[in-house]
Amino acid sequence: MYSVLMVDDNAAIREAIARSLTRRGCRVTTAASGLEAWEALKQRSFDVVVTDLNMPVRGGLWLWRQALVLRPELRGRFVLLASDPLPEPRSLELFVQSERFLLKPLSLDGLWRQVEEAMEGVPAVRTAARAEQDGRAARP
Repeated sequence: MYSVLMVDDNAAIREAIARSLTRRGCRVTTAASGLEAWEALKQRSFDVVVTDLNMPVRGGLWLWRQALVLRPELRGRFVLLASDPLPEPRSLELFVQSERFLLKPLSLDGLWRQVEEAMEGVPAVRTAARAEQDGRAARP
């Protein structure tokens, strides 16, 4: 199955998502920060990266930018999780053109669909109806 890097500074969220993905057959590595995730990415490759946007020191957008330099094959295979308030739309502009984005609280089934679609190469741009199916989809 898929290897997933799950990154979130909130231990409860990180572990709940990791358990859910593990039950679906994924091999999950967890990281509590963007810097910890960066170290994991330098050590090995992953099929998908699920990361929180807002983390102390280095957040999800920083991780995404760094990861694509090191592992360009990850383009289209990031799922960014965010809580309100969202950053300025300009800072997310490049991300939402190729990646996936969900708002917390999120549906674990909706997150799983995003992981599957990333692995199948389904474009990240979705219709409003599909976004609604995935739970609280983001507003780009």
